[in-house]
Amino acid sequence: MTKTKPILSLQHLQKQFGQHQVLKDISFDIQQGEIMTIIGPSGGGKSTTLRCINLLEKPTAGKICFHGENILDPGYQLNRYRAKVGMVFQQFNLFINKNVLENCTIGPELVLKKSPEEAKATARANLKLVGMSPYLDAKPNQLSGGQQQRVAIARAISMDPELLLFDEPTSALDPEMVNEVLTVMKKLAATGLTMIIVTHELTFAKEVSDQIAFISGGVVAEAGTPAVMLEHPKLEATRKFLRHFNA
Repeated sequence: MTKTKPILSLQHLQKQFGQHQVLKDISFDIQQGEIMTIIGPSGGGKSTTLRCINLLEKPTAGKICFHGENILDPGYQLNRYRAKVGMVFQQFNLFINKNVLENCTIGPELVLKKSPEEAKATARANLKLVGMSPYLDAKPNQLSGGQQQRVAIARAISMDPELLLFDEPTSALDPEMVNEVLTVMKKLAATGLTMIIVTHELTFAKEVSDQIAFISGGVVAEAGTPAVMLEHPKLEATRKFLRHFNA
C-alpha cells in the first residue's frame, strides 16, 4: 500500500531570534485528517513551531511543504496557503468592535470573497456547532473567556481551512471554562479536520490524537502514538515532563 503524501511536512525547520536559536531541527509529517498534539516544556519551541507554520514568524532555515510544495520557495503564492491554514490563539484575538456574527463573517467576505449572505449562513452554522448561537449580537467584552474562545474557533472554521492550528487554546481560561472549549475541539476532531494542537491537556491529547510530538530544546525529541508517548516514552525528559502533569 503506497503511503499518501502528507498535507504538511516540516523538514529540518530552524528559527533564530538574534543569537538565540529557538528551533534547531523540527521535522514531522501530518496526513490529511490526522490530529497531532505537541507537548513539551515552556520555552521548548512549541508555539514558535506553530507561528512558523502559519508564517507569523519566518523560519531561518528548513522547509514547510504543503501538499508537497515548499511554501518558502520564491514565487510560491503565500496568500493561497494562508487562506487554507487557520489558527486559534491563546488570547482569542477577536475584533472587539465587532459582534460575534461579524467576527465570523469578515474573513470569508474579505479573503474568500463570499457574499454577505453566504458568509452569514456559514458563520451561523459554525456558531451553532460551538454552542454560541444565542450570542450573535454580543460583543467580545460581553462574553466569558470560554465563550470568546468558542467564537474564535467558529471564526477559524468559517474560513474553511484544510489545516487548523491551536496554540494552547485553554491556557488563558479559568479551569471551569476549559472543558467547554475541549468539548468543542473534540467535536471538530470528529469531523475529520486536520489539526495541530499545542496543549498541556494530556487527557484530551490521549483521547483525540493520532500522534503526539514532544518538543524540547528546539527539536522533536520523540514522537509516536498516544499510547506509546503517554505510557511508554523512551526519553527520561519526556517521562519527567509527564510526571509533572500527572498524565
